[in-house]
Amino acid sequence: MRIEFRLGLILAVCFVFGLLVAGYISYTLEFRQARSEVNEKSRVLLEMGLAMRNYTSTQIAPLVRSLGYEEFHPQMVPSYGAQATLGILRERFPDYRYREASLNPTNIADRANDWEVTLLQEFQENLELKEMSGEVGDGADRRFFLARPLRMPNEGCLQCHSTPEAAPASMVAKYGNNGFGWKMGDVIGMQLVEVPVAGPNGQAAKSLAVTIGALTCVFVLSLAVFLLLLRRYVTHPLEVITRRTIETSLGVEWQTAEPRVPMNGQFYDLEQSIARLKVSLNEALRLFPDLAGKKREP
Repeated sequence: MRIEFRLGLILAVCFVFGLLVAGYISYTLEFRQARSEVNEKSRVLLEMGLAMRNYTSTQIAPLVRSLGYEEFHPQMVPSYGAQATLGILRERFPDYRYREASLNPTNIADRANDWEVTLLQEFQENLELKEMSGEVGDGADRRFFLARPLRMPNEGCLQCHSTPEAAPASMVAKYGNNGFGWKMGDVIGMQLVEVPVAGPNGQAAKSLAVTIGALTCVFVLSLAVFLLLLRRYVTHPLEVITRRTIETSLGVEWQTAEPRVPMNGQFYDLEQSIARLKVSLNEALRLFPDLAGKKREP
């Protein structure tokens, strides 16, 4: 096997090993960054919902009450304000979901589904639990979720959620006997945000592919240049010196018609040493013709 192929194979094996290490590190960093991005988007959306709840309870509800309206208006409810506002946002970004789910909601549209019930039960059983996160769905519909519990904040809310008799008649007429029996400190629901992971994961995969492709291209080009230079300045001069050495050992004259290969450094010194050895050997054969004759006998 030629020395170029051996070195090329060795370098290729080393490159594949290095590429695997670099690919693993890049994979870890890229997908960690993707998860961080998804987590940050979820928290921003969740904080937007919380801000809308606070705005509704501190700005809208007191304003409506100050105007003397006795009829129930859903715009006074923090949950309605947050979900209605972020529902408009969802028209532009349909993959981003914000919702407030409850086991006993006033509006049955906010009733928790199967896996949301599990989250609410976890919050009810562990009062120290502040939030939960994870992934749901499969394939392209896989989503990252972030959930925080909603607890009964103050006794003022019990006016509409203690009993149907204490609630505004217009609210009971609109929603029926739902969302009653709440108590102070109870987990009455949860904020739930869902953000798609397919986009960030796809971008991370593309970045990984670009990194691997760039490293591979650099290696292939570098290897090609290295092998060309190796052939030009190492293996070809070495082949010439080896052939001349063999010719000298067999007593064959050098092929002077062959184009001279420029040599320098150690190859030049080796070539000169072989030339001097040839001259010395010819001189020895001239001085001792009997030895030369015996050497040429069959």
